[in-house]
Order: sequence, then structure tokens, then C-alpha cells
Amino acid sequence: MNDKLYILAALFLVFVIITALPIEVSSFAIANFNAPILTPSQAIYNEPWVGTIVYTYAYSTHTDEFNALLDGKVDFITLTHVSEIEELKTAPYNQTAFLAIAPQESFGQIAFAFGNNLTSNIYFRYAISSLINPENVTSYVLDNGVLGTDEPYFVNPSLQVYTQWFNPQAEAYYNQYESYNLTRAVMYLEKVPGVTHVNGQWYYNGKPLKLTFYYTYPPETLKRFAELLASSAAAINLSITPVSETFATLITQATTPPFNDFNMTTFGWINLGPFPNSWMNGIYTSPGNVGGFSNSTIDQVLQNALNAPTLAQEENYTKQADLLLQQQLPYVIYTWSNAIQAVYLPNWADYIYLASGTPEYAINIMDVHPTNQALNGTFIFSSISSDLPRHINIYASVSLYAFNTLDDMYDSLGISPLNNPTQVIPWVASSWQVQKPVTMTLPNGDKIVNGSIITVNLVHNDTWIDGVPLTAYDVNFTVWYYDLPGMMGTNTFDGVTLNYTFLSNEGFINTDLFGTIPSLVWTNVTNPYQIVFYLNSSSYVNEYLVLTEYPIMPAHAIAPVNVVTLYHSTLAPEISSGPYMFSSFNSEAKTVTVTYNPYYFRINPLIFMQNVTEGKSVNVTSEFQYYTWNNVTSSLVPNPVNGTAVMWLKYLNVSGEGYGNATSPVKMSMIAPGTYMGTINTTGLKPGIYEVVSKVMWDNGTRELFSYKSLNVTPSQVVTTTKPPTTTTTSSNTTIEIVAGVIIVIIIVAILVVVLRRR
Repeated sequence: MNDKLYILAALFLVFVIITALPIEVSSFAIANFNAPILTPSQAIYNEPWVGTIVYTYAYSTHTDEFNALLDGKVDFITLTHVSEIEELKTAPYNQTAFLAIAPQESFGQIAFAFGNNLTSNIYFRYAISSLINPENVTSYVLDNGVLGTDEPYFVNPSLQVYTQWFNPQAEAYYNQYESYNLTRAVMYLEKVPGVTHVNGQWYYNGKPLKLTFYYTYPPETLKRFAELLASSAAAINLSITPVSETFATLITQATTPPFNDFNMTTFGWINLGPFPNSWMNGIYTSPGNVGGFSNSTIDQVLQNALNAPTLAQEENYTKQADLLLQQQLPYVIYTWSNAIQAVYLPNWADYIYLASGTPEYAINIMDVHPTNQALNGTFIFSSISSDLPRHINIYASVSLYAFNTLDDMYDSLGISPLNNPTQVIPWVASSWQVQKPVTMTLPNGDKIVNGSIITVNLVHNDTWIDGVPLTAYDVNFTVWYYDLPGMMGTNTFDGVTLNYTFLSNEGFINTDLFGTIPSLVWTNVTNPYQIVFYLNSSSYVNEYLVLTEYPIMPAHAIAPVNVVTLYHSTLAPEISSGPYMFSSFNSEAKTVTVTYNPYYFRINPLIFMQNVTEGKSVNVTSEFQYYTWNNVTSSLVPNPVNGTAVMWLKYLNVSGEGYGNATSPVKMSMIAPGTYMGTINTTGLKPGIYEVVSKVMWDNGTRELFSYKSLNVTPSQVVTTTKPPTTTTTSSNTTIEIVAGVIIVIIIVAILVVVLRRR
């Protein structure tokens, strides 16, 4: 959940030999199972844990959410009012609510219209910057740093993940030329062509200079900033009028040519990611993102930063861009935000607090579950009503709030550890190899120079909820269906023909995912569970993006839908493969609901545990339903599986045994539609914990589902006989990285395979 921000250390589950009565959830077999709050290093990498998640948008204000949280009506909220934040600070940690505040990969800025000769002039922007006192912004606007801090730089040196990317020269430049100084603001403004300063009055092209500053959400905070800016301007007799406007209007003004319908406006970016060279390239090389600003030098430096062959070189180029951006000032950065959330504590366990920094939320709910239970309970995640997504569509959705749900349902090849977000660990990918530098001509005629080849192997037990295996064909389809630079015109791949020029011109391309791996030039599916990526770059960040950027789409469900129809659909065919399945999207009630996927390939088998004494036989029952999508009702339809089922054991925590098959498959019998039972003979099995894998196949073997449980085998009792005494007395005595030439092989050590399940 929540962008799949997980942590490698959580793979080390703590197992103990269990001798208690049979259990369904073993809190003492799963580390920290009932801890209220976890640190990132304690997170567990299995999902799902809770039965149902309801994303509600029923509350109109954050105060309404706050009151609902205290009443136990919701379990997760975002706070913006300092009075409510302070109130929660006084609440005991282990009672009603837990308050979490963390620095966020998110900044707010003033954007200038570059289609306007006045506001596009660099001296005008320097003048505005010189009117802003960061200390006043932090104290007055951001409530003494509770809501964030004014770090007036394009890379925040206070965020731990960005420290190594920050250029100290940018700070020195700001202090000399852009920091708070009213005298210097007057000097700059007088340098703007067309601006005159007569008897203390300001004129532009002979008319009184009156500026407008548009602001939007959050209104309380931005209104204070607007008032502070206007007050500072008034000190030099400059008129700036704050005007509240809708976010949609501001975005349209700021991103639509000819970029001259405003003077200054404000908006921000969230979930920037751990690599400034990547998000800088995405933001600043697109004039539409910066009010029409364009600079070929900055574009080239950022391209160099994105394609540099070593991380040190990437950082060096990014620092150059950081200084250039500070000098050219396409924005005035006035805040780096804090993520502030609160969660309801009673009867819930395993919230993960991201205290050192976060892309979005200060709390990650990946491991949340009811106390002493798993796969039960309904967790209510609240966002205010204005955040209700337009749709839940894996192709077209771009909002954070839509992806709160979509990230529950769709996976990527790899994921980022919570406490090391610049690294990647396998998820749908089981392993990968990176070969670089490579210069070659590809079969499609393209050439890569000093590029890289990434060979990715997929797990063999990940399936869509309709039973179709998730394969490299789905990955390949996803990468090209989202489209990349250079793919204009009409193109055919995987049996799908798309006119990308038409789609782009009509705005039918997901701009959040479009073009996010610009160095990717070709792919090749070498077998159903292996795909090779060819990049015209040898940089680490591009490898990272290949493995983490795209949520994998089901080709068999998405490809048959006309792409324009798909783009405008409220719901795509919700055939997912992730830890949760779509349940409903109720626009009237303003809720989106997902339920757990019992066949998810990373579900924790310890949730379903049986105890057995060695030598005894044990019956195992598994239920299998596959789901189809009903376009008329926009809902999933469950269908019992009528197929052939087998089951076998794998070592989980057995002394002297690595993760692997412990028994051969045995047949299971269908005892009711979709319900299968098999018997395991434990004679000869070593004491320890085994994973029970059940697999059903149907449609001539083209569809399959897996189910996972666990078995704790305890030693059989040893019977001894006592012999008569005699006169004779006797005594009895981490992942390993292997470099071979230019090939880097990612291998997961045996202790981790409990949850990686390489098959």
C-alpha cells in the first residue's frame, strides 16, 4: 500500500518453534505482530494484512475528519490545523490517536508567467524573492515549523534523502542575491524594462504597477503567505493583491500557453522521489510545468544528470543544475512541507512511522491489521471530499488519491525500502542483471552508446485475480502502452496498434507516467518470465525507474479496450494482481473500497497455521475463486474454480534446510465447487515450520491460482524402556552483489526467500 514503500530488513521474520494449540494467526511467530507503531526497520514485507480498506472522501474539512478520528469513525486522517495538531500532542501515545509528523518530499513555490515581459524578467523574480523573509514564513505562515519550513532551494538540504544532492553554492548564491532585502528588492525592480519609480510610486509602461498573486489550497496557510508577501511589498510601496482561486484554474493558467494570463501564482509538487535529477528533469525541461520557462543549458545539464554512468557523476551534474536553477529562478521556493497524519490506535497494530522523511504520508499502513488478527477488520482511510478521484483507472489516473487505491491493486517489478529509498529490492521481479556500458545497434535499428542492458526475471507464482499468470508480456505491454518519447505516429506491439500522435494531441496519455524513462529505447521478451530492457544510458537512476516506475497492467484485460474509451472510463477492467482487489467505487457515498486478495503471492503463510506431530497425517483445505469483470455493473464477479489441484510443502524454518520443496506434489480432491482438500503425510519430516502450497489449474492449464498456509511439525514422542541395572557402569558421551566483468547480478540470500518465494 501507499506506493509500495517497504523495507528490506522486514524480510527477516522471527520464527520460533510453536508448541501451542492450533492457531490462525500467531503473534509470537510474526515479529512485532501487535506493536502499535513500527519503525521502518521493523516493517514486514508481506501483504495483505487487513481484511478491507475503505478510502472515504465523505468529510468536507480536515476538522470534520479530526472529530471523526477522535470518535473512532475513521482510522487515518491528514491534519492542517495547528490547534488540532497541538491537541493531539497532549494525547497519550497508547490511547486514542497517534500523531505523526515527518519532512516530506514536497515543495510549494511562486510561479511566474514567462509569456509576460514583466514577470519573465529575471530581475522581477529576484525582486519578489528579496521581499520574502524565510524566518517569517516558517514562523507565521508555517506555524513555527509545524507545517514545514522555508528552505528557499530547489533541493532541500534538510531532507536526509537529498543531503548528498544539495549544492552549497546555491545557498551562497541565494544569500548574496536573492535573500530578504527590501533595499535590494527596490534596486532589482528598477532594473526591469518598462518599470519606473517616480516619487515612491511604481509604474509599468506608464501605468500604475498593480500586481495580482493567485493562491489556492490550503487556503488558511496560503492566505497567510499571500498577506505576508503583500505586506512586505507594501513596505516598498509596491501593490500586490492576493486573490483566492480554484486549483484547476491556477494549474490551467500556469501550464497553458501563452503563459500570460497571470502575474504570479502558487502551486506545489508532492511525492518527488529520492532522485532530484529525475524529478528535476521531469519538472524543469517542460515549459508547461514552469509557466513557460525554458533554458537549453539547464535542459542539457539535467539530461547529463539523468544519463551519467555513476551515481557520483549524477550527483555532480544535479548540483550544477541546482545552482543554475537558483540563478535563473523559474520559481521562488517558499516552503518544504511536513507530512502530518494521525491514526486511530484502539484495536489496531503495526502502523509504520516514517519519522525521517516521506514522499507522501508520515504513516505507512502496509502492515496495519486488527490487534491479534489478520485479514479481518475494516480500515477507514479518510481524505477530504475535494480530493475524491475522478476515476480509479490504472491507465488514466494521475492523482495521489487514486493511486492510494491503485497501489493496493497493482504491483511493480521492484520496490524501494523505507529506510533506503534509493535502493531497489525484488517484488514481481525475482532477480535482475545489469550489463554496462554497452554500445550496440538494436534489431529495431536504434543504437545505444554507453548504454545498459537490464535482464529481469519474474517470479513464477504471481497471477491476476482471473487466474491468468502475470508474465513478462504484461510488463512489456505496460511499458509501451503508457508510451515513451519517440513513440509518436502509429505503432504496433503485442498485437495492439495505437496512433500515439492522435492520443498525445487529444490529451489521452497519462502525463504522470508518460516519458518517465526517457532513455528506454527497446525491450525484448525472451521467455514468459524474462524481459530485457535496453537503455541509452548507463545511469543508476534509469535502472531504478525501469524497476519501480510502472504499475504493471494486465495486457489481456486492457488491450481489448479502445484506448480513448479506456482513458475516459471511470473504472478500467479491475483485473488486478496486488494484495487487494477492487470492491466498489461509490461516488454518492464518496468511498472506494478494496478487499484482500487471498491468492496474493506475497501473503504471509504464517497467518494460516496448523500444528501436527511428526508421523501424523493432516488434511488441508483450500478454496479457489477467480474473478471476472462485468462491464455493465462495473464490478468483479466471483466464480468457483473447477480444475485440477495439487499441494506440496516447502521448507520455511527447518534446521539445516534452505527454502525449497520439502515434498512432491500430491493431488487434492474437489469436495465442493471451488473447494479442494488434500492430505499430507508428515512421516519423516524434520521438526520445524513448512509452507503449504496449494495450486489449482484450469482452462487446459492456461489459468492458475495459488494458496498459501503453514504447518508446524513437532517431534513425535520417543518411548524408552528401562533395563535392569547391571554391575557395569558406562558413560555416554543480504543480499549479495556479485560483479563479473560488467555484469552485476542481484541475488537474494537464503534467509530472505521466506517471502520472496522464487519459483
